[in-house]
Amino acid sequence: MIKKAVITCAGFGTRFLPITKTIQKEMLPILNRPIIDYIVEDCIAAGIEEIIFVVKESEGRLVENYYTEFQSIKEHLIKMGKYEEYKDKLSLHGQNEFGEKIQFRFITQKLTDRYGTAIPVELAKKHVENEESFLVYMGDDFIFNADGKNETKAMIELYNSSNSKGLVTCIAKPENELHKYGIAVVKKENGFTYLNNLVEKPEPGTAPSNLANISKYIFTPEIFDIIADQKPNANSGEYYITDSATTLAQKNNVCIYTPTGVYLDGGNVLGWLKANLVVANSKSELKEDLRNFIKEEFKF
Repeated sequence: MIKKAVITCAGFGTRFLPITKTIQKEMLPILNRPIIDYIVEDCIAAGIEEIIFVVKESEGRLVENYYTEFQSIKEHLIKMGKYEEYKDKLSLHGQNEFGEKIQFRFITQKLTDRYGTAIPVELAKKHVENEESFLVYMGDDFIFNADGKNETKAMIELYNSSNSKGLVTCIAKPENELHKYGIAVVKKENGFTYLNNLVEKPEPGTAPSNLANISKYIFTPEIFDIIADQKPNANSGEYYITDSATTLAQKNNVCIYTPTGVYLDGGNVLGWLKANLVVANSKSELKEDLRNFIKEEFKF
């Protein structure tokens, strides 16, 4: 059983400037909850017992504050006689499905640390190095299932049944969009699809498959030796977790998981807007008014 998840939220969010001068992108709202909270909810429902957030030095308190009880607002609601009305919205997701308390841990990535998506994973090493395996999520995108299906649980089940040493999550993309993503080179054995390589932003017409990596992983502690030996990207100077996953796949079986839900990317303005619309459309109290507004405003 996988018990721990690492969620990285230590980037600069440059595609959302200027708002990310004051709030990190993982805390931008999808309706009345931050993006990252949809990931946390999925992890807890899958039985994860500890979540390690890797936060940016200058803004980490935003995430920590959200997952810490806000005593003053609780006292205010009690005083106003509104606590019962709002108490569910103050929930910290304090219990997982087994009735055990979830533990939140916060690690700071310093501005002087090396930079790139592999570095937050490396910083979490001391908290997961004795685990058989653990989850890694980026904090600005998520898989949404209006029917409540749990993608984290499905990832773990595939990983266990495939006898792999790692898992990479990919989604199918149309031919005309493949040049925007890291595309998987795959092999198929015994009913499973495994990763051979990732080709970053292939030229149009040259993509090795239609499977785009969306940076949701399961790793064993072997990944830390790989990151320690990893060279920075020649163009950006960053250390990418995609390079780490590719190296792992060239040594061991790394299975590919394809989710059934809708992939919502809150890491850019258009993706964030679409995510809000998709989630809002799943809410019975919002759906009809939202659809009427769109028809009237945009003449659809």
